[in-house]
Amino acid sequence: MQVHRCRFTDFVPQAINAIEYAPATVRRPYVAVGRANGDIEIWSAKGNLVYEKTIPGVVNGSLETLAWAHQTKLTKDDLELFDTEKEREKATRRLTERAPRLFSAGLNAVIVEWDLAKLVPKAAVDSYGGAVWCMSTNHAQTQLAVGTEDGHIRLFDITDDKLVYQRCFDKIKARILSVAWSHDDQTIVTGSADGAVRVWNTDTGRMAARMTLPREGRDPTLVWAVTVLPSGTIVSGDSRGHVIFWDHVMHVVQQDFRALGADVLCLGADADGHTVFASGVDPKVTQFKLFAGGKPASGDTKKKAGFRNKKWQLAGIRRYHTHDVRAIAVSSHLDRDLLITGGVDTQVTSCESRPFPNENPYRQPCFPPLNGVVSVATEGKLILQRQANVLKLWSLGKAEPISQVLNGQMESGQGLQVYERQRDLLQMELKTKTNLLCSTISSSGRLVAASDVEGPKLFSLAHSESGVQVRRVRGFPPENFVPEYSESRGATQMRFTSDETKIVIATVDGFVSIVDISEWQQGVFTTVRRHCQHRNTKDEVEADAGCSDVLTHPGEAKNILAAVADMRTITSMAVSSSGKFVATSDSAGYVAVVGIDNKGATVLPPLAPRKQQQEWPTSLEFVTGDQLVLPTNLNHVFVWDAVKRSFTKWSRAFGATNIPRTYSRMMSCVAGVAVNPAEPDCIYTFATNHITRIDLTLAPGSQSAVLNIHKRKQIEQDIIAKVVEEKERETSERLSEQSQYKRKRKQSVSESARMDVDDAASDVASVVSEAASVRSQGKDWEGTIVARLREAGINVAEPHNFRMTERYQNLMHASFVDANTMVVLERPWIDVASALPAAFHRHKFENSIDGVVLINLDHESLKDLGIRALGKRLLVLKSIYFLKLQHDVPITSDSYVPRTVDAEPDYAHSSSFQRKHTRQTEENISRLMEDISTLSSEVTTVRNDMQRMYRLTILENKPLPAPQRHMTDPFSNTVLVTRKSQGDYDQRREGKGKSQPGHVGSTTPVSAAHSPGPGTINGISSLLMSGSQAVHTPVTPHIRVYGDNALQRENESYKSFRISADDPCSIILPQALKKYHINDSWQHYILCIQFGASGKGKVERMLAMDERPLHLFQQLKDAGESPVFVLKKKTSDSSQYTSTKIGTFGAGTGSGGSVSNGSRSSLLSFEQANASSSSLEAPAGRSSVAGNLTTSS
Repeated sequence: MQVHRCRFTDFVPQAINAIEYAPATVRRPYVAVGRANGDIEIWSAKGNLVYEKTIPGVVNGSLETLAWAHQTKLTKDDLELFDTEKEREKATRRLTERAPRLFSAGLNAVIVEWDLAKLVPKAAVDSYGGAVWCMSTNHAQTQLAVGTEDGHIRLFDITDDKLVYQRCFDKIKARILSVAWSHDDQTIVTGSADGAVRVWNTDTGRMAARMTLPREGRDPTLVWAVTVLPSGTIVSGDSRGHVIFWDHVMHVVQQDFRALGADVLCLGADADGHTVFASGVDPKVTQFKLFAGGKPASGDTKKKAGFRNKKWQLAGIRRYHTHDVRAIAVSSHLDRDLLITGGVDTQVTSCESRPFPNENPYRQPCFPPLNGVVSVATEGKLILQRQANVLKLWSLGKAEPISQVLNGQMESGQGLQVYERQRDLLQMELKTKTNLLCSTISSSGRLVAASDVEGPKLFSLAHSESGVQVRRVRGFPPENFVPEYSESRGATQMRFTSDETKIVIATVDGFVSIVDISEWQQGVFTTVRRHCQHRNTKDEVEADAGCSDVLTHPGEAKNILAAVADMRTITSMAVSSSGKFVATSDSAGYVAVVGIDNKGATVLPPLAPRKQQQEWPTSLEFVTGDQLVLPTNLNHVFVWDAVKRSFTKWSRAFGATNIPRTYSRMMSCVAGVAVNPAEPDCIYTFATNHITRIDLTLAPGSQSAVLNIHKRKQIEQDIIAKVVEEKERETSERLSEQSQYKRKRKQSVSESARMDVDDAASDVASVVSEAASVRSQGKDWEGTIVARLREAGINVAEPHNFRMTERYQNLMHASFVDANTMVVLERPWIDVASALPAAFHRHKFENSIDGVVLINLDHESLKDLGIRALGKRLLVLKSIYFLKLQHDVPITSDSYVPRTVDAEPDYAHSSSFQRKHTRQTEENISRLMEDISTLSSEVTTVRNDMQRMYRLTILENKPLPAPQRHMTDPFSNTVLVTRKSQGDYDQRREGKGKSQPGHVGSTTPVSAAHSPGPGTINGISSLLMSGSQAVHTPVTPHIRVYGDNALQRENESYKSFRISADDPCSIILPQALKKYHINDSWQHYILCIQFGASGKGKVERMLAMDERPLHLFQQLKDAGESPVFVLKKKTSDSSQYTSTKIGTFGAGTGSGGSVSNGSRSSLLSFEQANASSSSLEAPAGRSSVAGNLTTSS
């Protein structure tokens, strides 16, 4: 199967500005999510959080706040209208059964009530005060309080489906940013832009109390959020990041928390008032819990004696979002206490509030997960995307065809060579008042339909090499596609038939109209028929039965609650490939299958008992054979046979009861179904985070089965590998037991020769029985693998159905454009995040302060930075002081020194000493590593030569090469070995040259103290040489001098050490010995200086221990005497000395250098002399090699 994995769509969602739960009195809990562009998403919170529909906002609109209302009690005026209690109860029941009301407002200064079924404004009034920043209904659900830009609180009457301005409170000189009602509806609490929390009397409209917050800097504090708990406690969140709990009687601060690093934008509290959540620009969700007597408060806390000792505590922090969190909603009246958050990152995040912060959240996709914004033209290979009032069109890319043989060898997920990439064909902005409700494209890609609340529109696309030409098709839709009494013409769903001769339109009023478009080029459109199965209230059925303009099929009147009818919207549609049937479903859970060319219509029975948890389809799709697949919000799968008008056998057996738990407990609901023409009995269901292949001819399998094919494969491999390892280990043990058995058998046979026949037979029988028991211990390894796989959730005896892959994430759409060719559209979160504004980043200082400025800060500078508190300034200056000490910054007279410095005198010194000690340790380790590396290479050379000698003497029976001459020192354990050039030696190794005993090369001193062992000579150049005449004695074996790179290694290993020009000989002499690794007392050596002009004889003078050699060296050098230093060792005969070359000091060469007259910090180093000094031969009678001694600063 080939998969077009598309990530080129550029859907950019809008930020979430408001989230509100419907009141607890509503039977089916709803959540409204308001986007910044004015769109309002309606989600159902029954069970999982399930998306239902979107109310489109005005193009380029604004939304800042939402409010629900659901009146359940009669007002005083209403009670006077009824004479008996029975009438009052009946009227109250009617109020309770009504659908909730939803209000929105924003910067356009208009308050709108929405029709939740028709998705259009139901009423709208002016705010009379400019932009609306906040809005809230009272607990009696009869009044709406609105906070506006001009500083007024205005009340609106919302009783009896009204939205009427009532009155205005006193004005303040700042905008109202937040508002909340007390639980007795006697007071209103507001937060404003002047840094004050005010309490207002709802009867008089005057301010009862004012609580002022402190400023941080010049700007006033903004109170972004307030809420009132059932106990009366007032909670506020402000721009400083503080959450403050206020006493509602004395109007003073009870507790103040620095909850966030930036503005607190939203607050949420549970129904009991024992838990409060806060978040904002710093996208952390912070939880506060009320504790009484050291324990978390509960419902009966007031009855306990410890209730007076209640305290709020910071209980948990989690980061669920990447950007600002602008809305929090908490519900405690559901089966699951859901905490829902949203903000600038556009994602709706939900989790259970009770186990917070240990509960992992589920993040809904940033796009509408159901009723997708993407359509695919299967024949034209085109993709259509809808966003706001814009349509975009792309063409799919093309891959190189592959052979059947190669297709079978390719691995899953392997990429194909693409020879033609996707193309951006069209971007069309429609001139509509509101954002689009739906859109669709025909199979060939020649027709595109889209609709807003005013009605559908049809466009023709002409494809050519130069591009796509778009033309609006006039005359569509026909006037009678909805009856005259229908006030709304907007469409929520539209589909073309496969032959593109008809289009099916589902309107916001519940009509399903079939329009003939076969003559669209002539502008002729005809409404064929109109189905009304979703209009099943008594009044709707009576109205539909009287239609005569178009063949109308009215629905069946049912006893439906007003709350259901007022929220009903057709949300899904599917047209069969045969063109015979169309299926539709609404948000109330009703599914209708009607005929396109006939009046046949069927309303499916309820998918679940109405008294139980409600269940409704989230998507519809026809498979081969006119069978309708219905995935539900509970992740059940039903299949309806449209021809037989009944559920299939597979659906009745497995649809709702035997679905694997891994599938049914997924947090994401199925967003769509794809059908592969090559697999007529299989379906592919997809959600935002998975694609699952379901074979409708097989049983679902075990409830605990592992469905993810990648995870399943990994488990199988791990178990098989482990069992194979156990089998190999047991096989080796069995072979060992068999070998023991054979030894025992031989022993028994030898003993049987000396025994009686009966005794021998009994022994052999016992041995044979023991061997049989050993052989019978073998396991059924295949059975072991099967058993372990079954324990892991993989039953190999059953076919693997519900094959799931989670490779694709943030799925927008999945469908088949051809047999075994699938299109998968993803919208990666990283692409969405790249289009969002910058997230909050905490800066300690935002005044371009670098290290130079930091060390010069004082009290006045910190005041200019806004740090007014003395304690904070002292803390900052103390930290700066210790930073100076750590980084060796001088402490001047103007620097701040804390008074507690005497108590911490070794802070900086200990840190400095630790750094120096660490640096010296690293240098020592580096030198040791170099020595080890060199020694390793020399050992390798020794091993190679020993192998060569072994091969010559033992294997090839050849004589060794001629020996070299060497010189021995009678006064020290030192050997001087003459060595030929490296090239000559290499020739001898290859057999290309012959040794020449008479040739004497350069001499290399080698100390036995540094040799690896007896018979091995380690060539190190800086060791002692005999001061007397060398004795030349022949040595029979040829000894190779190992360590040809000894000189180079020695010179590279010379490190710097410190001497100065004023140091006497008693200081320089020990340093020289130490540097040349001469482990002997310096008192056994003397330092001499040789000098003489060129062409004259050399004069040598021994230096006294109190003389300054470097001064003398400089004087001789200035006089042109070419001085050099010679190191000599004292012997038993004081008239003889051994001398050695000691190289050069500093970076100079044999030509000398300059003397530094500086302090002891002058840097001197040993280095190898150049060729002019290192090639000097020792004079007759003295085996000494001299070098220059120079210094450098």
